[in-house]
Amino acid sequence: LSPGFPSTWNFTSPVSLSLDLAMHHLARSLVPAGARHLLPRTPKRVVVVGGGPTGLFCADRLRHHFEVTVVDSKDYFEFTPSILRALADPPHLSRITFDYREVLEGQLGVEFVLGEVSSIDASPNVQSSGGVSSSGDPGGRGSLMVEPTVGPNSLGKEGGRLTFDYCVVAVGVSNGLWKPRAVGEPSGPTWAAPSSSSSSSSSSTPGSSPGAAGAASAGKSVGASGPATVDERTLEGRRRSLRSLHEQLANSRAAVVVGAGLVGVELAAELAHFFPRLKVTLVDGAPTVLPQLAESARDYAMDFLQKHGVKLKLGRPFVPELVPEGEVVLWCVGTRTRASKLFADNSVLRSNGQIRVNQRMQVLSSLSSLSSDGAAEQGATEYEPVGDGRIFAVGDAASVEGVPMAQIIFHGEEMAAVAVNNIEAAEDIASPLAFGGSKREAEAGQPLLACTSLGPQDGMFSTQSELVATGALAAVQKQVIEGTKMGALRGELLSSMLWLPVH
Repeated sequence: LSPGFPSTWNFTSPVSLSLDLAMHHLARSLVPAGARHLLPRTPKRVVVVGGGPTGLFCADRLRHHFEVTVVDSKDYFEFTPSILRALADPPHLSRITFDYREVLEGQLGVEFVLGEVSSIDASPNVQSSGGVSSSGDPGGRGSLMVEPTVGPNSLGKEGGRLTFDYCVVAVGVSNGLWKPRAVGEPSGPTWAAPSSSSSSSSSSTPGSSPGAAGAASAGKSVGASGPATVDERTLEGRRRSLRSLHEQLANSRAAVVVGAGLVGVELAAELAHFFPRLKVTLVDGAPTVLPQLAESARDYAMDFLQKHGVKLKLGRPFVPELVPEGEVVLWCVGTRTRASKLFADNSVLRSNGQIRVNQRMQVLSSLSSLSSDGAAEQGATEYEPVGDGRIFAVGDAASVEGVPMAQIIFHGEEMAAVAVNNIEAAEDIASPLAFGGSKREAEAGQPLLACTSLGPQDGMFSTQSELVATGALAAVQKQVIEGTKMGALRGELLSSMLWLPVH
């Protein structure tokens, strides 16, 4: 890693171990978070696959005790909840992005590897490419293969294998335009391809999750149809792609937003504010907008949209072929898994592509023999943790046994906190002076908290049962969340202290 970071931490006796740990915890509690990476750590390595908000949450918490490596297929971080504002207001992109290597290695003491993980092997001490990580560490308890993507890679042009003691999978899901795409990657749901001759309902989507986002134009309309032509895994490519769609919207007479969940409603409001001449239509097969939120929140959002000229077409299927030429269609439904090729054992995945985890966030595989189509034989299926429980999955990519979780950052970070606590507990190094208690298992009944922008001057903060705040107050709240989250992810002390009690 960076110069001055010790690669080993040796103890000579139980007494010495206890004393060193006590001093270690005391020192860390007194040192600002942004400087704790300068203190000694264990030689155990954690590899975090995916550098989104939940992945970086894990990396930030674990870097104080472990050698941490983050692997991501793009070279920059992007705060996904604010990408709709960056589409409507392109300069905003610079506020919600940063260079991984500059922040992770330059400021946080976390190793960054640019590449895409193609497989994860739980077998111990796999020897490949010398059996070492990019930092020269000996083989750990498992390994993963990293393929090159864009730009220089510390593993070499051909990629290589990283070893780990613990692995956290936080790859998220593919959401069309709203997540950076490689060249050739689809811009919208596969079932909603422009060439499709059948109508589709945005409220009933096979193999997709409602409220997620993708983008494509339909029929003869202009817009973001077809696969990506620019590699958005570089920041410049992402900026070019968003600017291109922004220009298309500015030159179009109308836009159709498909899907009236959180993303669709916020996008329709952003378009109505930043493109006042654009005729915006919001379509959904459901009879109302924001079905997951309180009725008062739905009413507030519908009233705002109608007052700002957004036409609502609810309770009817969307037929792409009926969209007039020259109108842009923006899909805000449908997700695709990113975890389908990570594990050789298909029993790790649910039918929707999410990774099966227990309430400790440990990845599970079936004890039953599997048939060729991946279905378990008759009888109750039993599961056990993969790799002795040292491989975890969090965020949108994971599905917790017995605990429903929504695909939102708050729930993702709750899952990440549980994974971090269990990794620390496995090494018996969790600080006794840590703020609050340490959750070892996911808890049912997690609140659904949604802060939704309705343009830059309005918004609403709601749960599934109550509308908490609206108007300028909610708009400012959304801006504060964005600013402090970005600060915390960069390791800034005040922002980190603000969010520490939340999870």
